[in-house]
Amino acid sequence: MAGPPPTLWQRLAGGFPPLDVPFLEQEPEGESRHLALGLAYRGAGFAGWQVQPGEATVQGAVEAALSRLCDEPIRVQASGRTDAGVNAWGQVASLATTSRLPAPEMLRGLRALLPSGVWPRALGPVTQDFHARYSAQGKTYHYYLWPRAEAALFLEPHCWPLKQALDLAAMRAALAGLRGEVDLAAFATAGSEPGATTLRRIHRAELNELPDGLVELRITASGFLRHSVRNLVGSLVQVGRGELPPSALAEMAGAGQRLYSGPKAPPQGLYLARVFYTKEPE
Repeated sequence: MAGPPPTLWQRLAGGFPPLDVPFLEQEPEGESRHLALGLAYRGAGFAGWQVQPGEATVQGAVEAALSRLCDEPIRVQASGRTDAGVNAWGQVASLATTSRLPAPEMLRGLRALLPSGVWPRALGPVTQDFHARYSAQGKTYHYYLWPRAEAALFLEPHCWPLKQALDLAAMRAALAGLRGEVDLAAFATAGSEPGATTLRRIHRAELNELPDGLVELRITASGFLRHSVRNLVGSLVQVGRGELPPSALAEMAGAGQRLYSGPKAPPQGLYLARVFYTKEPE
């Protein structure tokens, strides 16, 4: 029988979800090498993943360190962008290089060069056609809520403290209506996927009560749109407060529109937990 889910604090202490990256046991010969990198990072202090002029970003820090180690300009492609303040335990990036620096030495070099808010978990060879974004089959995000929070000054950087209790039964009923193919345009920032389909398949969405009093949302889908998880969590909290009926989330997903206005959950409670490549999404 499976035990209780790990607490947020166990995750923050390095108890990360496993990586699902198809690393090769032996690196193929060839002038250009194709590598994948598994990363954990703390979103605070970064203007998100993607490189932005004049801003500190996770991608910028990773590329600067890799370029120094490989002695050539390096660009990395991530499984997806994360916004300013959003965290990751299992971000994946892919890259190509002509450097012959062995992967274990490159990983050690990254750990020495990257800022303290970024931790390279693993680095290794992958097939030439592997792409961190386009090869992904799905992703899992976790979001952490703290109902009945009082002295939140120390925990606020890691979760969303809420003063009132939440009706978890109503929230679970709301999530039960989000299964299968869903139009995430209902929860996404307008224009986040111009010209592309906004339909995604939600494989799993559940709430866990953790022993430390926090509530954990785990959601696994074939993909997500910009701000879709944070907006969904904001609507879910409205359900927990009794401000929306549990049917509201499925109603919006069916319409593909934000029929009910609501808050966007703050970024610090959101964690990119896992990207799926070889396994079926949960």
